[in-house]
Amino acid sequence: MLYRFAIMPASRRFAPPAVRVALAASLSWLPACTLVGQKTFNPHAGDPPRVVIPPPPPTQVRHVPPLIEIMAGTPVAQWQADLKKGVADALARKPNVLFTVVSVIPDTGTADEQAALLSHVVTTDAQSVAAEIVQDGADPAQMEMTATTDRAASAPVIRIYVR
Repeated sequence: MLYRFAIMPASRRFAPPAVRVALAASLSWLPACTLVGQKTFNPHAGDPPRVVIPPPPPTQVRHVPPLIEIMAGTPVAQWQADLKKGVADALARKPNVLFTVVSVIPDTGTADEQAALLSHVVTTDAQSVAAEIVQDGADPAQMEMTATTDRAASAPVIRIYVR
């Protein structure tokens, strides 16, 4: 038997467009295969990152009590022995300790009245306390003096802190 092969022209090798549309419509009910991509296994893949800023940790107010607290106007003889013992203990524990002498006044009155009272407390009481600390063995470089107002204070006070 002899077979004849006819060579078809290029225009007849593919189905006409109407047939292709009909074939596509008839096969559309079949489940289609989807490409495997990042979103197949993780639906949030490719999403922009969400910036989550955690809240700051709660602040812990650590109240450090002063080494010694002296009421302004107290005679030197009443606080000198306690200050000498406190300075000796602090220097024995840490030779390079920093002594901070804080002059505290009540937060009442006008700014001029507060400035005058603060100036008086610093020049009379705070400077004599600082001089006594140096005389008890601390180096002048280990001294720091500050002044502030405090609503809780009822009278002028000199507080000595160590660090």
